[in-house]
Amino acid sequence: MKSVLCVLCMATALAGCATTGGRSTENDVAAIKQIWASYCACVMKGDSTGYLALWDAGGIQLRPNAPSRTKQEMDVQVPAAFKASVEANDISMTINPLEVTVDGAWAYSRGSYAQELRNKSTGATTNVDGKFLTVFKRQDDGSWRIYRDCFNSNAVPK
Repeated sequence: MKSVLCVLCMATALAGCATTGGRSTENDVAAIKQIWASYCACVMKGDSTGYLALWDAGGIQLRPNAPSRTKQEMDVQVPAAFKASVEANDISMTINPLEVTVDGAWAYSRGSYAQELRNKSTGATTNVDGKFLTVFKRQDDGSWRIYRDCFNSNAVPK
């Protein structure tokens, strides 16, 4: 009886350490945090191709003070917007994921972000800080892509 109990305890403990699709949750969390690092790098460089590659084909972005847009709409709108932004500004951006939760083929990340835009012509600086909640979808190859992205500023509405 003691050995059966021991086996059951071991099986229960091992089940708690199970991986999803051969990947540990730690690896998934690290992959999602890397997406955030890539996201910032793309925004700061104006790399719309790299930025759009972070998104699932069915992705939807829920922007503040603007209509939601699909990945297909972003494919059309983002390249010109990124080009104009980096031509006009020096950009600094950080994303601080405060929480990353993985559940099978889905994950979400919640946190804060900060962005500084320094106008190249005038030197005027605009600082933005806000929060986000983003849903990720595991792709067939095991990688993660942004599926839904909702964010807004912490500034008091004017």
